[in-house]
Amino acid sequence: MRPICFLSDFGLADDFVGSCKGVIAKIAPGARVIDLTHEVSSFEIQAGAEMLQHATRYMPPDTIYLAVVDPGVGTERREIALQTESGAFMVGPDNGLLIPASDSLGGVSEAVSLTDSRYHLHPVSSTFHGRDIFAPAAAHLAVGVKLEALGEPITPDSLTRTHFPESRKTDAGKDIETRIISVDRFGNARLSIMQEEIKVGYGSPLIVDTGDGGMKVRYVKTFGAAKAGELILIPDSHWRLSLAINKGNASRALSLKPGDSVHLKLLENTTDEYS
Repeated sequence: MRPICFLSDFGLADDFVGSCKGVIAKIAPGARVIDLTHEVSSFEIQAGAEMLQHATRYMPPDTIYLAVVDPGVGTERREIALQTESGAFMVGPDNGLLIPASDSLGGVSEAVSLTDSRYHLHPVSSTFHGRDIFAPAAAHLAVGVKLEALGEPITPDSLTRTHFPESRKTDAGKDIETRIISVDRFGNARLSIMQEEIKVGYGSPLIVDTGDGGMKVRYVKTFGAAKAGELILIPDSHWRLSLAINKGNASRALSLKPGDSVHLKLLENTTDEYS
């Protein structure tokens, strides 16, 4: 039976995640559910999309991805299920959340709107489609129900897409405008710039401006290379650059949040070791 990779912004303080997993267990008792995370920042579709895309590197090829970050629940946005060229399935809202991960798996080969009420949990709540529409759809796919049985076919080019913020470089690449994609539980501000886009050596100094004036930071390979309390720029496990404070919380200290602009200025490189 296919595994289900489950991502949401539900958190764990309420019964939302447990209710969804209970629905899955009733329909597909043998399905293994992999909880990717339920701590996506509330309503942050881009942050969830980036995490889901990254997860495709590590999941079995036949995984069903159940993803719910759904600020538009109860509106005209569609509930969808997709099959990718790799054979994996995606289930969630049509708000762009699923598309970067689908692209990483070869793109969307088939798509349906989840309109067949036989595969819903009744009554359907207007505020909890994760439990009543998306979880049942993922579970039915896990037990072998065909994608086309779940609803009406839709064209892949009609799906809503999300685009990650891009970095902008000026002055021969020495000035970089980037944005915060997400903030993790340690307060590290994950930036839209990838490690491969910045050609400086570890230990090199930079100036970072988050809106309150420039501050000097070092580009380091690991937290252990920085002093406690030091503001640093560091590549994370997704190979994105993060603005962080070693053994501290950069988001709290600098009042950072997703969407904020961050300006990086490269100074003279001081090492020969390049990322």
